[in-house]
Amino acid sequence: MSPPSPSQSLLRATGFALACALLMGATAGWTGAWAAGPRIALLAGGAFLLAAVGALAALRARSRTRVECTRALQQADDARALRDAVMDITPVGFAFFDRDLRYVHVNAALAAMNGLPVNAHLGRHVSEVLPALGTLLAPRLARALETDTPLQDVSLQVETPAAPGETRFWFGSYSRVRGAGGEVLGVIASLSEVTERMRAEQSLQEHEGRLDVLTRSLPDYLWGGKLRGGVLRDFYCTPVIERTTGYPPGAFTRAGAEGTPAPLWAEMIHPEDRARYQECIEGLAPGAEAEVEHRIICADGRVRWVRSRAAASGVDAQGAVHLGCVVTDVTDRRLADDLRQRLHDSFRRSATEWRRTFDAVSSPLAVLSADGIIQRLNGAARALFHEADPTGQPLSSTDGAPPWSSAGPLVEELRRTHGSAHRQVHDASSGRTWELGAAWADEAGSEDPRIILVGTEITRLLELQAHVRRSETMAAMGAIVAGVAHEVRNPLFSISAVVDAVEATFGTHPELQPYLDVLRGEVRRLTHLTQELFEYGRPTRGEWTEGAVAPVVAEALSSCELAGDKAAVKLTREWADGLPPVRMDSRRLFHVFRNVVENAVQHSPAGATVRVTTEAVEEAGRTWVRCTVHDGGPGFRGEDLPHVFEPFFSKRRGGTGLGLSIVQRILEEHQGRIRLSNHPDGGAEVTILLPALSPAALPGPSPQTQVS
Repeated sequence: MSPPSPSQSLLRATGFALACALLMGATAGWTGAWAAGPRIALLAGGAFLLAAVGALAALRARSRTRVECTRALQQADDARALRDAVMDITPVGFAFFDRDLRYVHVNAALAAMNGLPVNAHLGRHVSEVLPALGTLLAPRLARALETDTPLQDVSLQVETPAAPGETRFWFGSYSRVRGAGGEVLGVIASLSEVTERMRAEQSLQEHEGRLDVLTRSLPDYLWGGKLRGGVLRDFYCTPVIERTTGYPPGAFTRAGAEGTPAPLWAEMIHPEDRARYQECIEGLAPGAEAEVEHRIICADGRVRWVRSRAAASGVDAQGAVHLGCVVTDVTDRRLADDLRQRLHDSFRRSATEWRRTFDAVSSPLAVLSADGIIQRLNGAARALFHEADPTGQPLSSTDGAPPWSSAGPLVEELRRTHGSAHRQVHDASSGRTWELGAAWADEAGSEDPRIILVGTEITRLLELQAHVRRSETMAAMGAIVAGVAHEVRNPLFSISAVVDAVEATFGTHPELQPYLDVLRGEVRRLTHLTQELFEYGRPTRGEWTEGAVAPVVAEALSSCELAGDKAAVKLTREWADGLPPVRMDSRRLFHVFRNVVENAVQHSPAGATVRVTTEAVEEAGRTWVRCTVHDGGPGFRGEDLPHVFEPFFSKRRGGTGLGLSIVQRILEEHQGRIRLSNHPDGGAEVTILLPALSPAALPGPSPQTQVS
């Protein structure tokens, strides 16, 4: 039955007071004490008032009790929320099980360890959630329910969904939980994962075993200790010390006063080296390393040279410095060093003179053994190898290092003939050409013949010869072409004037208009051809400047934008930053870039893109500014590539065949190069190389080109 509400209590008190008053009044009437009626009525009113006051007090007490109950419930909720928050943020896994070993509460850490959400645990038996883990936990939880003493174990090894296929190690603690009345409510379990610690212990044991095997297999012995107050204490050494000193390890492990080494440790150091040894090794500063060679007196009285290499740690919490040292017997090396030093002194002067003479030869020179092993290289020959010095390796291992990579057949020929031979080799990747000479050197009575290889680069010589031949040919053709262009220009002007006059006189006749259009078109074509002929035959002269090539390329692209818009071809550009300057005639170089870009636009279909990139590259031992134009057309035909630079060779309808010839001639004036190829992704690719100015040739800081 529920307690009455405050309003019900008040009504009951009021009714009780009214009943008392009526009872007193009736009693007064029955007894005839009418004279006492007012007093009785007053008493009845007082009783009624007292009853009302009592009811009001009861109502206030009842309200205060409800407030206190509400406050107690709020405090209980806060405590529960605080408990849940602490349980959720702790890294230790907690779970509460009822007496039937069913999950009642699981914190987030344990759920994460199991790899399952919290809701997948609640209300389920421990063996239902994770059978493998439950099989191990159930007996432990059952034992915990039978005793008030907490249980602990470190033997849990199980796989969980959080780490499938991997055995994890757990530390468990289990404790029985009783209620306020002493009844057993269940058991609480805390689980901590100790996988990394167990693995670290196993790894430490393995490392200790390996270290023991390693120290016993080394010819060197190791010792260590702690430096406290400048005194070496807690001394230890490896058993292999007996191999070098002849003293058993026990002679050193018997520590002196306060853990200092045995007196034998200091007495074994040669008297002349003790002060130097103590200053260098035992006086080592924290975090420092030191190495010193000194003598020791062995058990049989022999004096041996050893090298002690020591390292000191930082200062630990006790103010000590951990010191470790490796001692190596170097007696044989010291004797060999003395002998080697005497031999070295005797050969140093002659070797130095021979090397200076050998390196003074400007041509690359290599000396090989009879079986093709590289014995010597002079400075010029070593510079041709981008990797380490290949001395001592077979010549066949120098693939990709011209001109030596092409010298194999020449060496084989000399091994058969024992004479001399010459061969010209060309490296396509670098564009360099070499004159390679070889000779067989076999002195009388010598059992170790040599092969002498000498390389002379003739790339520049061949280029000059080709340039002279082209210049002579082009000069002759230029003179003829310029004369022809001059003779054709006047008749063209006359024809153009006659066409204008005819149109002005008979322009009203529609039947004449098609003929007039054809005449004007042919006149424009011939005029363009004449201009090309003049450009081709123009003598070499110009205004040479030093500067960045990017503005010239940008101007050429701007002049081709209209042609690109008409052909629906997009022009894009990508410029590297910090391009070096070049020496150029900007007007003629503008003609080069405009011609190449126009050709790319004309050979690209509608919707294609012509990409222009500019960057600095290293090639043939020097720096170049490379400009690449890649179009979206069909590319070059293989049979056309050998003829594209020939005058009047053209596969495009209406073309003069002089564009690329003029481009080549202008680039030769700039000592540049032009290459034509087909891009792997389709389309033709034209590469223009201009030699960059070296920093020494510049009057000031090199200009910078912005990325576009």
